[in-house]
Amino acid sequence: MARYGFIKTKEDIKFLILYALCYLPEPATFEILLDICTWCDDGFGWFEFKEAFDELVETGHLSIADPCLDTTYTISDKGHEALAAFNNRLPYTVRESAQRSALRVVRQANRDAVILTGTQQQHPHDFLVKMGIDEVFSLELHAASAEQASLLEKTFRAHAEEIYQTILHAMTNDYDEKG
Repeated sequence: MARYGFIKTKEDIKFLILYALCYLPEPATFEILLDICTWCDDGFGWFEFKEAFDELVETGHLSIADPCLDTTYTISDKGHEALAAFNNRLPYTVRESAQRSALRVVRQANRDAVILTGTQQQHPHDFLVKMGIDEVFSLELHAASAEQASLLEKTFRAHAEEIYQTILHAMTNDYDEKG
């Protein structure tokens, strides 16, 4: 399968990983970095990315943020030095795409951090689902099954802002008083 993109070599993939990681405010998982980097260029796939990523870890350009967890990575001083030395190696359009992709991931992480959901079983066939947007509003609903509670949580996480707007509109609507 032919791939089209600006990034063709393993070295370019490494620089893209380092470049993308420097835009993230927190350590990132392999999956987050894969998402950012593959979103901005189609010249490589998972296997090429994995090989370049593993080499960056082995050479000390990436550091494991928490050695106990072994799941998130940061750019090391060695990685910053390499990035500074070869910053312009990546084409401008790829750098711009990497910035946009990193910001997309940061926005999503910030959104996910303020959307809260949880379920507690009250009685058999009675699950209390608590949902909310931190410091904006909260909502509690009873569900008849764990599956229904899970669906409520999933739907709320995916559409919290729309649900909030719908409730706000319904509560502030000027209903005609009919006798």
